[in-house]
Amino acid sequence: AVGSEAKAPDLGDTQVDLSVIIVNWNTRDILRNCLTSVETHLAAVSHEIIVVDNASSDGSAEMVAKEFPWARLIRNVENVGFARANNHAMRVARGQWFLLLNSDTLLIDDSVGRLFARVRNEPKLGIAHCRLLMPDGRLQYSTYRFPSIRLAILEDFGLYRLLSRARRGKVLLGGYWDQSEERDVDWVAGSFMLLPRRVFGETGGFSVAYFMYGEDMEWCQRIRDRGWRICYYPEASIVHLDHSSSDIRWGGRPILMCVERQLDLYTKRHGRALGALYNVVRISGTLFRFAYFSFRDMVGGTRQEYYRQMRAYALLSLRAYATFAAGRR
Repeated sequence: AVGSEAKAPDLGDTQVDLSVIIVNWNTRDILRNCLTSVETHLAAVSHEIIVVDNASSDGSAEMVAKEFPWARLIRNVENVGFARANNHAMRVARGQWFLLLNSDTLLIDDSVGRLFARVRNEPKLGIAHCRLLMPDGRLQYSTYRFPSIRLAILEDFGLYRLLSRARRGKVLLGGYWDQSEERDVDWVAGSFMLLPRRVFGETGGFSVAYFMYGEDMEWCQRIRDRGWRICYYPEASIVHLDHSSSDIRWGGRPILMCVERQLDLYTKRHGRALGALYNVVRISGTLFRFAYFSFRDMVGGTRQEYYRQMRAYALLSLRAYATFAAGRR
């Protein structure tokens, strides 16, 4: 091992078109399904599979070695996090393109291979992203705008309702549009990132300052700073089980951590003064949303459960904003 990271198998200088990189921590059975789906639906693409196992205790690495011996297995002696593990794999990968997949994803058809064939010659493409689906077929929203005071005011105080549906989708992204068309976006969830090797070479990959959550947005910021495009393509779809590894480690904290990371990244990028103002806007807006959802929950009706869930989400967010304001992260 080198430090806390294991050495990848040396397979010489043989190149492939695509390196599929999957970081795993204690998702053995889900990982097995992911690897099977890749081999089934990506057969038409010249590729290699690299699995980085972050010191799983559930037999994940042993399963990969036994059942998928053609995969390159990197076994870390400790959990080094999502960012560091992906960066390690990209450094040793042989592909001209990289496909970063979560271990809790499934390829469901050959659409990812067709997407790769299409985008590999597109100039200035930094990251291609596809549709993420729940196991029941519902859409996951995974394309976003970078945080800003303007957008926080629009969203938290409900002012987006003054915009047309098409306009609010373009301005806010996230859950405000149905992701049915191709679009340049600010950043995408790290569950699926298809990118050329040279993007990694120019940017150095994920920031290892973040063990989990926030690293995808921060990297997209640096990629866009260099003039690369972050693009969403609805023609390809995968299933994403969502938070399978992080739920094991963090329990109910993923939402809280996402809010904390967003505040931290905004402050680092725009300075402490604007960061404090942004946090005040988010606190005020979230208080407004908490009051609104509490009232709607009290009134009842067919959507009462939705309002109750949104009230709970607002309360979690308030906790994160208050913690950030107090300087405890």
